Amino acid sequence: MTEVSHKDYIIAVQAPAYRLRDGSFATESAFVIHLKELRASLGARFRRVILIAPELTQAEYLERKPQLDVLSPERDEVVYVPSHSTSTSARSFWFGELPKFWRRLAEVLPDSAVVHSGMADDIKRPSMAVVNIAAWLRRKPVIFIVDIDFREDTRRYYKLGLWSRKRYWAHRLVYDPIKWIQVWCAPRIFQLVLLKSASMVRDFGKGRSHVKNFYDTVHSDSDLLPKAEQPAHFEWLSRPGEPLRVVYFGRFVEYKGLSRAIEAVRLARSEGEDIRLTLIGDGDCRNALEHQVKEAGLVDHVTFCAPVRYGPALFELLASAHLTIATPVVEDTPRAAFDSMARGLPILAFDINYFRDLAQDSGAVALASWPDPKALAARLGALSRDRGMLVAMARSGLDFAAANTQATWLVRRAAWTDRIVNF
Repeated sequence: MTEVSHKDYIIAVQAPAYRLRDGSFATESAFVIHLKELRASLGARFRRVILIAPELTQAEYLERKPQLDVLSPERDEVVYVPSHSTSTSARSFWFGELPKFWRRLAEVLPDSAVVHSGMADDIKRPSMAVVNIAAWLRRKPVIFIVDIDFREDTRRYYKLGLWSRKRYWAHRLVYDPIKWIQVWCAPRIFQLVLLKSASMVRDFGKGRSHVKNFYDTVHSDSDLLPKAEQPAHFEWLSRPGEPLRVVYFGRFVEYKGLSRAIEAVRLARSEGEDIRLTLIGDGDCRNALEHQVKEAGLVDHVTFCAPVRYGPALFELLASAHLTIATPVVEDTPRAAFDSMARGLPILAFDINYFRDLAQDSGAVALASWPDPKALAARLGALSRDRGMLVAMARSGLDFAAANTQATWLVRRAAWTDRIVNF
């Protein structure tokens, strides 16, 4: 293939960014790392990466600034094109922002060689679908990615009492079919379809070779627990008599189910298990979670830590933990799973599809029945008593993380991309 440098690689996402005055832009720090790695993996075949994403308001930017990093078009060869503001209403999107967004797409699509996009799950402001339609009309190759298997979400939200009957039926009859149709169409009209779910590949791919399962990891070789530190870490995991130190890092939002993790700690401690939980992050649920901890008498056993950027600051906090916990009440694909394995930490999680697949593939995940805190508490107790199991899971997780670095998957994706791009 002839190498060129005049074509762009467009990536459209729903994770927001923020334009700065000097032409650079800010977005979530781990995503900045991913964009840099993506740009490097594309080499001279592409002139630059163009990011299409919603734009944060100034207030949101200032609130999230500690978790953001900056990219520069000149230095990093990544350019930001906003789709719409995160504060845009549905009416404003359709009757105000959409025409302007369409014109922006018309400016960048002619010089693109491929469009990396995905499913629109913001149905009221479906910027991803707009990108897909614009790319299809211009006959641009599309890489269509779905991060989360959404098919059980509506049932789960309703079963948990988090959604009203009206909202349940709105999603069953309108929103879910719109999502399903997008994923059904993708293998039939797009050139590469990547689904982060083995069951979705089976159900929607139907054996098509261009529909593939993938892990969208962000860790690198340098993020793996150094080999020189592993013996001491395994000794720490196996040491009897230590309280079992459990950690969560990520957003404090309702669907992460953190109230169930706290309840599991309460239940395990009531059975005589010495369990300690550290919650690293922030979000809408923080006040409610702090109140729950106080009401449960767990103030001395559940610790809240402010969010830190991905990298050494986070790794230092993880060094004093035995395992991480993941309790999403709907399907989720948290980056924290691979980050944990990269640092030699096993995972305890509800048995949603993603973690069932990860448990089978990695050997580093213990599963508890969704969405039962009692099941979590029982597994916490079992792992606390069997420190050898923690070590075995940690070893397996490190091996799996080493074989699934971001660079590994970007090289694989670049090879798949080369097959569909006509320079």
